Parts: sequence; C-alpha cells; structure tokens
Amino acid sequence: MNRNAPAASGVLGRQPLNRRTSALIAATVYCALLAAWEVYGRTEYRPGGVLPPPSRILGVLWDGRTAYWSNTLTTVGEAAAGFIGGVALAVVLALVMDRLPLIGDGVYRLSLMIYSIPVVALAPALVAWLGLGFTSKAAVALLAAFFPVLVNLTGALRSTDRRVRELGEVLNTGWAGSLRFLRLPYALPAFTASLKIAAPAAFIAAMIAEWVGADQGLGLALLYAMFGYQMPQLWAALVLSSAITGLLAAAFGWLARIATPWHASVDAGSERR
Repeated sequence: MNRNAPAASGVLGRQPLNRRTSALIAATVYCALLAAWEVYGRTEYRPGGVLPPPSRILGVLWDGRTAYWSNTLTTVGEAAAGFIGGVALAVVLALVMDRLPLIGDGVYRLSLMIYSIPVVALAPALVAWLGLGFTSKAAVALLAAFFPVLVNLTGALRSTDRRVRELGEVLNTGWAGSLRFLRLPYALPAFTASLKIAAPAAFIAAMIAEWVGADQGLGLALLYAMFGYQMPQLWAALVLSSAITGLLAAAFGWLARIATPWHASVDAGSERR
C-alpha cells in the first residue's frame, strides 16, 4: 500500500500542471489565430471587404461604445426577463407533470411539438401578436429558455435511480418529501446543465426577435450593419454577442460546479481515469 501511495500522489500532483498546460496551449492558439487574423486584415482588407482586422473591430466598438452599450442593455434585459420567466414556468410545469403523470405525458409531448418549431418561425408571430416592444422579445426569449429546462428537468425526475425511489418508499416520505430530499437533489445536475443552455439561447432568441421588428437592441444593430454592408460594424456586433453568450455559458457552468460539487468531483474523477 505504501509502495502505491507515492505513485498516486504523483499523479494527483501532476493534474494542476496538466490543467495549466492545457490552458496555456489554448491561450497560445487563440493569440496565434488573432495575430494571423490581424496580419491578414492589415495586408488584404480593403474598404467594403468581408474580414476587417480585429484592431478595426475593436476601434468600431470603442467609437460606438455608447450606442453599443445601450443596445446591449436592451437585449440583455429582454433576454433576462425571458430567461427568468422561462425557467420558472418550466420548473412549475415539470413538477406538475411529475405529480400528475396522467396529464403529464400529454403536456410533455405537446411541449416537444412546440419545441420543434424554429425560433425564427415563432418570432414573427409573437412580434405581430404582442407588438414591437419589450414584451414580444421577452416572450421569444422565454420560449427559448423554457424548453431546454423543461426537457432536462422532466427527464431527470423521470429517470431517478430506482434505489433512490425505493429509499423514499422505505422512509415513507410521500411525494413532497421524496421530491425535496431525494429526487430534486438527484435531478439538480441536469437542471443546472440546462441553465447553461437556456441562458445563451434566451439571449440569441431575443436578438432574433429584434430582427423581426424593434426600435433598439443588439440584434437590430447587427441587422442594420448587414443590410448596409458595413462589415466592421457587423463584426463588432457579432463579437459582442459572442462574448456575451460565452460569458453566460461560463457563468452558469461555474454555477453548476458550485451547486453540485459532488457531481463535479465525480466528473473530475472520471476524466482522471
């Protein structure tokens, strides 16, 4: 046993180094790609071209920072309202379907049918119904956030480990007790993973809704740049929206690790093996 201990500690000791090395390699690759893009843009880009250099894009963002900030706040507000409403509605509906399985199956299938309709097709109908204001954009974002959470949470509750269910029966916890103390903790990793999908989806859906009709927003700024063939402005909006969706995914990924440390530790152990 003592003979194996140094080897095990050596493996564990190398893990942080491996992670740092991976992060360093990724950062080096990103910097190299940006440098190549900058060189290509400076040597080949001409006014009216498709791929301006990153320095030009950053310059556009800085020069128009007031307008971009205002448009970003508008879209983030629409996405946040839709995300919160969609998650709350999905959680309530998932619990209702779990409590009333006779109607739950039908509602679940109907939800999947609606989920199969592209957001691009739903957005015009909702904008025409609710108008060009904040409400229609938040409604589109709500639908985009609602379905991933509903599908993941419902699936996790339905696939609760048989031993967990049997433990609830032995303890005679009832539906509410079993849900609170056993099944919801079991479903929490799937729920937090769905938030990582739902948050960027809500933001993208809000931008798509702004394409249909809006008086402000990052999606509208992108649309104007596209139709005006203003490539630096188009890339500026794309870079900004990509940064926001990436930050949202990273933030909710971090939240998932904090909320489910046991799940994160199991995943880390699996990766080491």
